[in-house]
Amino acid sequence: MESIEELVRAASAGDVTARECLVRRHERLVHATVRRFRLGEADAQDAVQNTWLRMIQHIGSLRDGARLPGWLATTARRECLKILGAANRERIGLTAGMVDRVADPAPNPERRAVDRSMNELLRGHVGRLPARGQGLLTALMTPDAPSYAEVARTTGLPHGSIGPMRMRYLRTLRRQLETAGLGFHDWT
Repeated sequence: MESIEELVRAASAGDVTARECLVRRHERLVHATVRRFRLGEADAQDAVQNTWLRMIQHIGSLRDGARLPGWLATTARRECLKILGAANRERIGLTAGMVDRVADPAPNPERRAVDRSMNELLRGHVGRLPARGQGLLTALMTPDAPSYAEVARTTGLPHGSIGPMRMRYLRTLRRQLETAGLGFHDWT
């Protein structure tokens, strides 16, 4: 039995049998990832097929074959989010071109005051996280947030650990907010 690294190298070189073996080994992972999004059958099949298509398109750029399972799970999640985003735009009657043209009404003074107050409250709770969490969330939540690759390069963190670390700190932050009596409904 060949290792994932060997199969990735062979698939990168165009070996169809290696590609098929990678699909067989990881199809349960991709299907399980897609199932979590509870898409309709056709959309779920599209997400799965698009994930395999992305693998074929990008397998040559994968530097570490052992990371293929994580790459596939991330790609499957992104494909599901694309489908959900398109469905939401369709549901509210927006086409992709219309999204850019929809005016964002300026908030009224009361809304700005509430937003400012909530932002201060949120900053206070972020300030209670460990220093690493504060820095990571602050960097990744700005409008001009750096890519994970840039964060990895500047902090020395492994690229693959940034997303999971971000999620852990966001869960901690959510628990803090819920303990303080603030749930998601309070922010909308």
